[in-house]
Amino acid sequence: MNTASPGLAGIASAVALVASQILLVFLPTLAPDDHVSGRWLAKLLWTLTALAVAFLVNRGIGILIWDRLVSRALGGKVPGILKSMVSVIVYLVAMSMVVGFVYGYDVAAFLTALGAGGVVLGLAVRGIFSDLFTGLAVNLDGNVAIEDWVLLTPRGSAAKPLLGRVREIGWRSTQLETEEGNLLIIPNTLLAEDLVTNFSRPSAATRYECPIELDASVPCDHAKRILLGAARSLAATPGFIAEREPAVLVNGTTDRGVEYLIRYWIKPWNPLSPTSARDAVLSRTLRHLAVAGLAPAIEKTEIFYDRIPERRGSDASVESRERLLASIQLFAGLVAEDRQHLAADLKRRLLTPQETIVQQGDTGDTLYVIAEGALDVLVTTENSPSPIRVATLGAGDFFGEMSLLTGEQRRATVRSATPAVVYELSRDTVARLIERRTDVAELLSRAVAERTVGLDQAQRSAGPAAKEAAVETLSAQLNRLMRDMFTRRKRTAASVGTS
Repeated sequence: MNTASPGLAGIASAVALVASQILLVFLPTLAPDDHVSGRWLAKLLWTLTALAVAFLVNRGIGILIWDRLVSRALGGKVPGILKSMVSVIVYLVAMSMVVGFVYGYDVAAFLTALGAGGVVLGLAVRGIFSDLFTGLAVNLDGNVAIEDWVLLTPRGSAAKPLLGRVREIGWRSTQLETEEGNLLIIPNTLLAEDLVTNFSRPSAATRYECPIELDASVPCDHAKRILLGAARSLAATPGFIAEREPAVLVNGTTDRGVEYLIRYWIKPWNPLSPTSARDAVLSRTLRHLAVAGLAPAIEKTEIFYDRIPERRGSDASVESRERLLASIQLFAGLVAEDRQHLAADLKRRLLTPQETIVQQGDTGDTLYVIAEGALDVLVTTENSPSPIRVATLGAGDFFGEMSLLTGEQRRATVRSATPAVVYELSRDTVARLIERRTDVAELLSRAVAERTVGLDQAQRSAGPAAKEAAVETLSAQLNRLMRDMFTRRKRTAASVGTS
């Protein structure tokens, strides 16, 4: 049926109403009152009038009440069964008036006969009536509404649970749209018989959890810090609820090691499904574990023909810190010897939650590399004096590179969101490396330019040629700034030594 059909039906009803009233006015001329055909024609016209009025009343209720008041109160589509029930009542009132006033019969007797017929019909089709009243009760209770995601679990049965979004609650059945895009049509009685889990009520926020096992040799606080940082670093991802803090709990011990539960909050299917959210959490967790030099626990009784992954702390040695730098874009282009030179001077800092490590507007000459945990990036502007979180960094990320390489002020405030471990790299360490290897300045400036342009690319679309040109331009500017700054530093140090 096209969208114009309700409007055409309303016009036809209005025309029928006007026409019947006009015919009633001229009826004495067309057919005398004492003529049988005239009396029956009048009754027919009044019946047609009552039906037209009932139809127009239902259309008015639909436009003024259902589509405006009720739909706004429910925050969505009004179930069709409620509309149908009200329509039936309106037509029943209209027919009762026709029976009483037009045909002169006893309305009570008419309703009694109608009720008796309904009882007989109900005994014959009691299953249909059961579905009908169950659907009506579901709508009145308000526990399940259209657009809600629900899970129907049969009681005491091995049948597979049904998961889907409620599309419509009709007279006999409820329509569910599955994640696969299929349409399930189920009897309304299943809503009363099965266990119903509503993921959309009382609020859209739902807590999920996924387990992961780590080796028993990993200290508990160390493991929790890594796992919590991985979950917290997803705060800015669409679908995850930043206001609900994730948690990491020890769930027990197994033959492989210690099982941890990562608990997180999402809005299911808005836009992430629980499966996609679990994938994001586990992927980020594996990344943070890899940065920390760890891996999920393995069976101790298996025979391996390959090397077992080395279990090491993120600051166990210069070599392990060098591997940490190698996993970061800024230092990936350096040779291992240069990274070892930097790793030897890295300073380890353990942060507690809500500890500010960098303040916007301050001067600085250090860069920080995140080994464990998650940190929030906060920015204040003239229009927003209160800090606004613009990003959440996790293991393997770094910040402060512009202050380190060019001496500019800090662009944002960085605050720990969870317990975290970061490594601090000073400008003096980089300066000594550049004095020994002049090409390092060019490598670092290009890495910073690629990162900056890459972030801009996420905000707008541009071709590869435009991106490469932007990288070359910004790299040259940064390289010039770096050389000027480190040259001034070298001259200052020389003059101090002479004096």
